[in-house]
Amino acid sequence: MKKILILMAMLIAMQGLRAQTFSEWSDQELAKANTAQGTNLTQQEKLVFLYCNLARMDGAKFMRTYAAKYLTGNSSYVASLKRDLQQVKNRPMLYPEKDLCYTAALHAADMGSHGMIGHNSSDGTACFTRIGKYYKCGTAAENCSYGYSDALDIVMQLLIDENTPSLGHRVSILNATYNAMGTSIKTHKVYSYNCVQDFGAKILTPLSGSSSNNNNYTDNRQNNNYNDNQGPTPPSDNRNNYNSTNEIENAFMYLNAVRKNPGQYSNEIGVDLSGVQPLHELKWNQTLAKVAQAKAQDMVDRNYFAHVDPDGGGMNFKINAAGYKLRDSWLTSYSSNNFESLAAGHKSGKESIIQLIYDGGANNSNAGHRRHLLGIDPFWSDCYDIGIGMAKGGQYGYYWCVLIAKHDFK
Repeated sequence: MKKILILMAMLIAMQGLRAQTFSEWSDQELAKANTAQGTNLTQQEKLVFLYCNLARMDGAKFMRTYAAKYLTGNSSYVASLKRDLQQVKNRPMLYPEKDLCYTAALHAADMGSHGMIGHNSSDGTACFTRIGKYYKCGTAAENCSYGYSDALDIVMQLLIDENTPSLGHRVSILNATYNAMGTSIKTHKVYSYNCVQDFGAKILTPLSGSSSNNNNYTDNRQNNNYNDNQGPTPPSDNRNNYNSTNEIENAFMYLNAVRKNPGQYSNEIGVDLSGVQPLHELKWNQTLAKVAQAKAQDMVDRNYFAHVDPDGGGMNFKINAAGYKLRDSWLTSYSSNNFESLAAGHKSGKESIIQLIYDGGANNSNAGHRRHLLGIDPFWSDCYDIGIGMAKGGQYGYYWCVLIAKHDFK
């Protein structure tokens, strides 16, 4: 009897959602997007999850249904949102994360009681210091909305992102890097209401009652050749064959071949490598691969090409937070990066490695990518693990992230 009552309650809840929505969305789609169902969040906070997830699930359908009444007029921001939503399909769902819900509630209550706006706390604490105190994962983002208590109004305000040239709020909601979120709607002494969304790339502690049982980063992207379950594997024989359909595998194989005999590749790469000492092969590391893939996709989603992301985050913290533990001395700054090389513009894994090793040619006295990939400096010569990510899209067409690192005990 208890099971029947629970089932009836779920059906009633789904019928309520369908009454507020459109027949284009199936019960299965609504149930998948309704990740906060059963938590102790308010109904409007639960709906924030639902609307964000529907936009991530099928942006074009979301535009035709929920978003349609908001997408009128001649605003350039509305026009760009229409273009962006057309490109969004099957992104990972956002699940309620306990610590992120707590940090969001802290900030919403703080801003509301002080009549403030912005990401810093009333005592001056920076956004990522506040989030990082409770959520121990290096990748995070925050959205703040003002003036609305209705979930759809909130989500659409952030997606349209009027007068925000960076479109940072929209990017965070649609960013495939994130699968964890905390949301809180509180009263505000100036704007009546404010809502805070805190995003993360890993569900450390699911909110009680959440339908999520996924405590790891998941990757549901379709626009690359990366197999998240297995990743690239070393060549099965000694042939220098870089014609795999998996371009990440090609990059991995080619780099190890160059490391084995650098001078042999001088003419092909276009820079004299005869003085570079041969080094051991790098071993594929799946944790580094996932972090690299997330960074490549993040550069596509947020339209940047840099070692430090728009939130000020460097790769060291992301690597460490994913479980590949680094020395404390490598984590002294949130923007620290010792293990990352980035390339863009080529689909080919081999050509992307050539681009990084060439690194401006003989006239580049720094050549940091070349030194990193070939272990020319002592710091990198004893790095032994590698992970590579590639994502399609954005300004340059293809974005590559190569991580070559070593644990804290080396």
